[in-house]
Amino acid sequence: MSKVVRQAMVACLLCAFVATPLWARTVTVHPGESIRAALDHARGGDRVQVLPGVYREGSAGDLNALTIHQSNIELVGLSTGRTPVILESAGGQSFGIWVSPADSSGPGPEADPEHPPCGLAGTTVHGFALAGFTIRGFRLHGVHLACVHGFSLSRNLAEANGQYGLFPIVSRDGVISYNEVRGTKTDAAIYVGQSRNIEVVGNHVHDNLLGIEIENSLDSSVVWNKVHGNSFGIFVDLLPFLEHRQQSDALIATNEIYDNNRPNSADPDDVLAVLPQGIGILLSGADRTIVRDNAVTGNQYAGIGVASVCLGLALQGQPCDGLDIEPNPDGNRVVDNLVLGNGLIPLVDPRLNALRGDLVWDGTGVGNCWRDNRFARSAPSPLPNCQR
Repeated sequence: MSKVVRQAMVACLLCAFVATPLWARTVTVHPGESIRAALDHARGGDRVQVLPGVYREGSAGDLNALTIHQSNIELVGLSTGRTPVILESAGGQSFGIWVSPADSSGPGPEADPEHPPCGLAGTTVHGFALAGFTIRGFRLHGVHLACVHGFSLSRNLAEANGQYGLFPIVSRDGVISYNEVRGTKTDAAIYVGQSRNIEVVGNHVHDNLLGIEIENSLDSSVVWNKVHGNSFGIFVDLLPFLEHRQQSDALIATNEIYDNNRPNSADPDDVLAVLPQGIGILLSGADRTIVRDNAVTGNQYAGIGVASVCLGLALQGQPCDGLDIEPNPDGNRVVDNLVLGNGLIPLVDPRLNALRGDLVWDGTGVGNCWRDNRFARSAPSPLPNCQR
């Protein structure tokens, strides 16, 4: 199935999941009123629209500013250019907007948001849409979705959130489009984890630790995004010991990925902390990824890299045995990209310095190939050529 056809199917699914039944209402929240109260009384199919202003929901120290368990809720900020709708932390709140089944919110599950109970129980929220909001200043995630089938996150601004900006986990059939995400300090601006059929389209992602991450997910696409000024650009990666144990069939296409050389601010025990800043695109343990028609320039360590999960573990001083995943990248195709001006700064570590350049591969996996890229330096040289 082509990506264009799949995108059309996602659009149809979103129409179905966020359909407006005859009894649906539109509820308007004015400045000084409570978004939380409006959501508490919302029914499936309702549109909650919020007029411009700064909203601080709940109390300082609450885990979430807003929590949604109901299916088919549309939350819309009626922002204009000079008058935004801002959801701001009331002080020490961990999550801005949390959307999940009721079995997956609360102090216990939220302590480990990458293993939501709904992923094992099979409970879901069907349909959610968020548009027109600025979400800022939350300690962990700006927007967190768990087990949501059919969602849209569109034309929002997530800024100055601690760990992740926009974060769908164990979800499917979603679109993340035309958002701006900036100032995410210790992980990814846009993260898609353990999910299926997610489209990340037309976003502007800058000045974060990691721009866009697709992790342990299937059949997802990252297209037409502008990614710059981060420590790392786009990662497609596989991690062990999660509910979903495969990363495959992603499309990374027509993105602008440049000057991702921000100083690395990862937590010291995170694998990101051992990587040199300045990576445009990295496939780590990913299978059957297509990387095509991207412009990847000015990243000081590597333009497009393909590597095993074991490389990151080795850099952390850890063994690569006892994993519940197959760690090597297989069947990836890197074709028709502009990849210039990357990897120009030598590194002291000889293991890393040997993998510096426009196109790099650590030699692991089978069926990986490169074709018709414009580049100056590859490691190794030559790289395996794709058959037409």
